[in-house]
Amino acid sequence: MPPLVSIITVSYNSQKHIEQTIQSVLNQTHDRIEYILVDGKSTDQTVAIIERYARQFPAKIRYISEPDTGIYNAMNKGIRLATGELIGIINSDDWYESDAVERVVSAYQQSGPAVFHGIQRTFVDDQEAFLIQTYASQLPKGNIEHPTCFVPASFYQQYGLFSEQYRYVSDYELMLRFRQNQVPFISLNVILSNFRQGGASHRPEAVWENLHLWYEKGMLTRRQYLTWLYKDKLNVFTKRLTGRVR
Repeated sequence: MPPLVSIITVSYNSQKHIEQTIQSVLNQTHDRIEYILVDGKSTDQTVAIIERYARQFPAKIRYISEPDTGIYNAMNKGIRLATGELIGIINSDDWYESDAVERVVSAYQQSGPAVFHGIQRTFVDDQEAFLIQTYASQLPKGNIEHPTCFVPASFYQQYGLFSEQYRYVSDYELMLRFRQNQVPFISLNVILSNFRQGGASHRPEAVWENLHLWYEKGMLTRRQYLTWLYKDKLNVFTKRLTGRVR
């Protein structure tokens, strides 16, 4: 029997796009899916949308809506609830290709446990902008595309969940942790997910947190870390003075 796959979506006031996300999970060509939605106590229509689909698909959808301490806290809640062999995380602004899970399951059955990831189609202002695929060998320079990632539940059990000390880069830290422990990565040369650009990862605070992560992991010397941090903060400050950043 094909493995059960757990898909997790975290949300907060996501009424604009979450229905597209939910439909992309329900319309997968691989049928053995449990869908876990973790809402942060939204105040818009997000929970009403989730409840409507949960009533329609009670055997497939579970959800909770309660306050959390951040996106990675919410993701960890979802992972703890998951019962599948493989776990994918798709955020409430993004959506899967209809055969994404089937392709990952096929690779998993052929290759065994690994971090599976693929090509991401990126949208800017709801217009398709570019395709991107980052490989594990490039992790020292930046993260692989997290919306395309599927991770065996056993990896979370063995190597830990998302670190909640970070606000922006815990998905990157987790991939670096996997790589440090010589976990295999398998890249699929197919589009798995669609991503709307413009989230928190592009804020200056996220860039600075990324630099701190590189320093903590020994990927930057203290001198390099302080030099890059100073340059980046000076650049942001200058742009704000000239009105280019608000």
